[in-house]
Amino acid sequence: MSLYRSWRPKTFAELVGQDAVVKTLTSAITKGRLAHAYLFSGPRGSGKTSAAKILARCINCVAGPTVEPDNTCENCRAILEGRSLDVLEIDAASNRGIDEIRELRDKVKFAPSTMRRKVYIIDEAHMLTREGANAFLKTLEEPPEHVVFILATTEPEKLPVTVLSRCQRYAFRRIAVPVMLERLRHIAAAEGFAFTEEALRQIAYRADGGLRDALTMLEQVAAFGDGEVDVETVAAAFGQSTREWARALIEAICHTDAAAALDAVSGASDAGAEMATLMRETVAGLRQLLVARLNPDLLESELAPEDARWMAERAERVSQSRLVRGLKLLADAIADGRRSGMPRVELEVAMLRLLLPSEETPALPVPRSQSNEAVRAKPAAAPPKRRPVESPNGAPTGDPTVQKVLGVWEQVRARVSEHSAPVNGMLADGEPLSVEHGVLTLAFANPIAAETIRSNASLVEEALLDVLRTPLKVAAQVRKRTPAAQGSSAAGGRAPSIREDGSDLLDYAFKKFST
Repeated sequence: MSLYRSWRPKTFAELVGQDAVVKTLTSAITKGRLAHAYLFSGPRGSGKTSAAKILARCINCVAGPTVEPDNTCENCRAILEGRSLDVLEIDAASNRGIDEIRELRDKVKFAPSTMRRKVYIIDEAHMLTREGANAFLKTLEEPPEHVVFILATTEPEKLPVTVLSRCQRYAFRRIAVPVMLERLRHIAAAEGFAFTEEALRQIAYRADGGLRDALTMLEQVAAFGDGEVDVETVAAAFGQSTREWARALIEAICHTDAAAALDAVSGASDAGAEMATLMRETVAGLRQLLVARLNPDLLESELAPEDARWMAERAERVSQSRLVRGLKLLADAIADGRRSGMPRVELEVAMLRLLLPSEETPALPVPRSQSNEAVRAKPAAAPPKRRPVESPNGAPTGDPTVQKVLGVWEQVRARVSEHSAPVNGMLADGEPLSVEHGVLTLAFANPIAAETIRSNASLVEEALLDVLRTPLKVAAQVRKRTPAAQGSSAAGGRAPSIREDGSDLLDYAFKKFST
């Protein structure tokens, strides 16, 4: 018999990693407040079906209802062995139509043959057809007193809200790595398997919160290995884990080493790793670094102690702004990789954009409000300057000024354009006016453009942070129009004359399209 079957929990005390669910169910049984319909939702291998069978035994145990079924009485043994006529497990994936549900609806009317109550465990409940779910509604809402329904699903959002509203809902969580590791150690020792601690950690992380998956892998590696099972044995059985390559990328990010990042991507590709998986692993790692900076206690509940320490040490070497930017770049790379079909290229570009210094700053642009004569009289611009060098904590050297903002304004707009071309289009009407007390004021000729930027200020602020490496708030104000311009607009709604800089034409166009 497979490990996950022989080690299936038989009591609520053995159901690991679901403390909230266990507490609520045991309290309901103790107080005699059993519901007629339950919905157990959560990721695969988290214990939904096991909990349903335990609840069925709690209800029908000869000594029950009880929170601790003896698992030795005739009723408990019949349920454990799958031969009970009153506890039925139905696979909704293969019994999903209206005919099957009508048959079920007819059968629930009959009293249980030997047990206290009939229990119907409907697995993969989200696979029910719309017609089948509708036919099930009345029975689910008002079943006979002797019937309890337990629906289990990995995708509760696919169930009609009419079904959801008729069930008590219990959310099963992914089993945390420390909890899973403890369980794997216990089972490996009981089965006589010789595993190194690192090999068990590799299995726990690969299982992604599903204990059933972890036990399947444990059994497979134990059969594959000869003697003590180590990390190399796990890699030989399942292939090289992308987790190690993701760690190499995280190291490159912490040390601002673009060459090392490209080496890690190349090594992962040569080893046959999926680039999309590698990107997701790296995103998870950057998130863990951010959590380590903000809430180390939360990280310790998610990772094994050694991994939590590894993340905490590296979190001190990288700025928070770089972590946030890296998360955004990689999230975009995952989406772009799906569209382009070239995830490796998208990952490499994201790494280079994150780690390479930006290009030299172009010469300062001339504000539109200046006349041509003023432009001709203006002395030649100073040679372009490189972006300020970061100090150890990622902060820029020197406070931002309006001249610095003007110097990188095109780069800021390019960043905004990557996320919203319409906002960038409105930004074209604005010009940096001043920087005071950490606030950049932008002046606009058109009130619609100013209002648009006010509504999307966070997007512009993020772009400024990316380029200047210092936070600035953004304020937008409308430039006052000259009396002559106001008069021409009011005179019968005719189009104004076009000045050399084209600003009156822009005002007129915005006015026309906004009415």
